[in-house]
Amino acid sequence: MIAKKQLPLLKLLLRNISILQLAGYALAALTGISILLAGFCFSKDIHPLFSSDTRLFREERMVINKKVSALATLGMGNTFFTSQEIKEIEQQPFIRSLAGFTPSRFQLRAYFGANSYTPGLASDLFFESVPDEWLDKSNSKWEWNENSRLIPVIIPQDYLNLYNFGFAGSQGLPQISEGIIQQLVFRIVVSGNGLQEIFDGQIVDFSSDLNTILVPESFMQWANNRFAPPEDTIPVSRLILEVKNPADPLIPAFFSSKPDYEVNNNKGEQGKLSYFLSLLIIAVMTAGGLIMLPSVGLMFLSINLIVYKNQKTLGDLILTGYRRFTLSLPYCLLILLLNLSVGIAALGIVRYVRNWYIPELAILGLKNLTSGFQSTVFFTLLFIFLLTLLDILWIKRKIGKIKIPVRG
Repeated sequence: MIAKKQLPLLKLLLRNISILQLAGYALAALTGISILLAGFCFSKDIHPLFSSDTRLFREERMVINKKVSALATLGMGNTFFTSQEIKEIEQQPFIRSLAGFTPSRFQLRAYFGANSYTPGLASDLFFESVPDEWLDKSNSKWEWNENSRLIPVIIPQDYLNLYNFGFAGSQGLPQISEGIIQQLVFRIVVSGNGLQEIFDGQIVDFSSDLNTILVPESFMQWANNRFAPPEDTIPVSRLILEVKNPADPLIPAFFSSKPDYEVNNNKGEQGKLSYFLSLLIIAVMTAGGLIMLPSVGLMFLSINLIVYKNQKTLGDLILTGYRRFTLSLPYCLLILLLNLSVGIAALGIVRYVRNWYIPELAILGLKNLTSGFQSTVFFTLLFIFLLTLLDILWIKRKIGKIKIPVRG
């Protein structure tokens, strides 16, 4: 009933609307919103790659050490970092934090077998530790205290790969999965300083970031105090760094001035990729927003022209008793319908683009992704609501300024 009553008024007020102006607004808005939503959806879809639970993109960390010179080979030099050198590195503007590797300063020998200590099943080992917070681990087994006889160990993923795809294949031995090797318990004989103790060892995880054999820092401190010769300080031969921005030009500039430093940059390219990928997403969304601005300006201009052309008609209708809110309603409904149509069309474009890049993300191990598009739908509804609200406020403002004609 209300719709039939408003229909003549709607036809009267919308008769001076330019279809070309509305089409121009719709096209510009569709382009800008589509780019904006595509960037938003892509950022949500690849978000798991940046989380700490995955191994592909992490906060950028690098390991540095000093080169082994000929003098060090002859026993006339060392590869330790002095306290002044560590302080100099720590004060660099691109450094967020750093920590030193703590090496084992005692003898270690591992025996592999049920209850066997035969030489054929034994191997010398070395251990290192870093502060536990650097490991990005939530493994409940990564704990040790003086009453524990089981030492949790983390080994590089490359060690297992070398065995499975190198040694095992050439020697006709079976390959071992991560799950199987984590079930094995081996014996570790720790000796030094005239003492000797036997522990059990168990591999609890694999590291793709640190190329060393890691044990908890609590065990390393206890064992060095008990089995190592007393020293004032433990020398630091390797440092693990966390940088603020892996693509910072200050990083290569600093290390190029330190020719005796070596940077383990195996993960550097991944860190740079994550940084530039973030910049790319921001750039795409910014481009979409910039394209949207002219379309919003075009809509404001169109509203100004429409109200100007209908100024006399609107003034007469106000004199006859129509409220300004009632007169603005047809324009508001038109804007709402137009913005919803643009939003739905933009979601269709984003869905098409998403179907194109999802198979590529599957190569990186991301599958069954649904949250990205769902978040984009909610973001679209919010964006369209805010855009429509802005347009409606502008319409009310322009109609509110219409002067009532004076009848002589």
